[in-house]
Amino acid sequence: MLKKSFLTTQLPTARSAGETRQLTSGEIPPIVATKVRKAVLLAGGERVSLMPITRYYPAMMFPVLNRTIIEYSIDYLKRKGVDNVIITLSEKADTAYLEDLKLREKDITIHIHMETKPRGPAGILTDVADLLDGQPFLVVNSSLYLGEIDLDGMIGFHAARKAVITSGIRRIARRRPPIESVRVSHEGRIDDIHIIHHSSDKRSPWVSSGIYVFSPKVLEFIDSKGYFDIKEQLLPALKAAGQPVYAYEIKGYHKSINSLNDYIGIHRDLLDMPDTSTIANKKEIGEKIWVGDGVDISPDAYMMGPVIIGDRCTIAGGAQIVGPAVIGDDCKISSGSIVRESILWNGVILQKRARVDYCIAGENLVVLEDERLKNAVLTENLSTGDINIIPRDYYRPTVIPNGNQTHFVTSARYGLFNMIKRAMDIFVSLIGLFFSLPLFFLIAVAIKADSSGPVFFKQKRCGKNGKEFTMIKFRTMVQDAPGLQNKLSANKDVDGPVFKMKSDPRITRIGRILRKTSLDELPQLFNVLKGEMSLVGPRPLVMSEMKCSPNWREVRLKVKPGITGLWQIQGRSEAPFHDWIRYDIYYVKHQSIFLDLKILIKTIKVVVKLVGAV
Repeated sequence: MLKKSFLTTQLPTARSAGETRQLTSGEIPPIVATKVRKAVLLAGGERVSLMPITRYYPAMMFPVLNRTIIEYSIDYLKRKGVDNVIITLSEKADTAYLEDLKLREKDITIHIHMETKPRGPAGILTDVADLLDGQPFLVVNSSLYLGEIDLDGMIGFHAARKAVITSGIRRIARRRPPIESVRVSHEGRIDDIHIIHHSSDKRSPWVSSGIYVFSPKVLEFIDSKGYFDIKEQLLPALKAAGQPVYAYEIKGYHKSINSLNDYIGIHRDLLDMPDTSTIANKKEIGEKIWVGDGVDISPDAYMMGPVIIGDRCTIAGGAQIVGPAVIGDDCKISSGSIVRESILWNGVILQKRARVDYCIAGENLVVLEDERLKNAVLTENLSTGDINIIPRDYYRPTVIPNGNQTHFVTSARYGLFNMIKRAMDIFVSLIGLFFSLPLFFLIAVAIKADSSGPVFFKQKRCGKNGKEFTMIKFRTMVQDAPGLQNKLSANKDVDGPVFKMKSDPRITRIGRILRKTSLDELPQLFNVLKGEMSLVGPRPLVMSEMKCSPNWREVRLKVKPGITGLWQIQGRSEAPFHDWIRYDIYYVKHQSIFLDLKILIKTIKVVVKLVGAV
């Protein structure tokens, strides 16, 4: 049973139309009948936790029971009186599907806005401000399946509280502690939002549902140029200014699809409770077996629901489909093949006696004759970087037809890559330490002569999978540098959460030379030898510096941090924060020995030229 809180005892209840009365002290105002006519669907940014199937579509275009998530969202918003939807996309995204959707939708106006650079979920709102007309609006994560949530109640609560932002939240079982949690007061105000890694001990039962009601006043608090996050930058700015920010518990089934497990889970949930929206244009031919148009099913095929089969599919004699299962359009299940509790996207072919159990199969995939695949994400042309992203509880094969053989990228190839990378780390760091140890003594003497304090700077940083380690560098700042950072934060030169400042007054004279030449990084070769770091990888940061972009944080923690990386060779401290996000994600997704060698060689050139050094 839920403990007594504002969410269970103090939420406002609906009153009859026109009913008003004076409120006494401490009473909750009644829900106000109001409408919001505009919505922003946030479809930009990297959905790395859904790799590798995002190679086909962005998350909003994922098929759920053979309809895209965005189709469900548009239908739901139309029913709730929204007549204008603005879809924000990352640069170079394919808009063909959305342009077609614009033509098909007659009762709602769809605007498509392309980001020219990562602006963050709040930053992008200033770019589309002209389309919002100074009216309250919804902000919705495009990978959120809205289901039948109580949107009217949430909007009424927002109006009654005169909030600038109302965030939809939901309760999560403590046996599945959330990575992101929301702290809420008894009055419904948001006290704090923790965006943490699974290695952290901080827990709260409340998480964001991915939907907000915004008042237009919010736009005044958003940086119109740099990267700006809702949870870690906008909400704190509003709270600091004394603006009312509230949370509202969302009722009704809904689901944020933030991982492959979420994607599988929503299919199982909806197949257990199908309604007219989730099985639109399908006919039921057996108990919990729905099929689309032009489907050819042999009378000798065996099916056990719940199963949904898309248009123009062929199910041969002797084939078996055991639910819960979803078969996309234009799929072919050959004789003797078995599909068990799997999701097949459009155009998948199972040749004779092929079998897939508990799998997600990407578009136009061919599973060869007699192939047996279980608990797998099946896509074409997986790379070593892709394997970094796939959750550990999924097998990592790639199925590529080639005559009568199937080629796999498996954990064996991934293990070989890691073995070669580790050998290179050990060899290069040993050579580097051997030749640089004489420098250690000279640098130590110079540091001690220049300022008081220790020779080395040590700090806890996040390593692979969020495991903390002690990173070591030569000290380049005055002793009380961390305490002075807050006073200087307004003058930093890099947008986002990371502190970088060209003329940082905390840097000592010797420290400035060490930073320009990157000699301050030499002690990190010991971190590399210990296996805490690698020569190449995302720079190690403290957890608080990664809060603004959870997707960026989660992907960069999939690999060991490095002494150098793509962001550093693109200009080091001169590169903006949005490029840092892109370069880190690119590295993890395209990791290879060749790329590491290329980065190391370019690092030497950048250091020699003193590019971007501070």
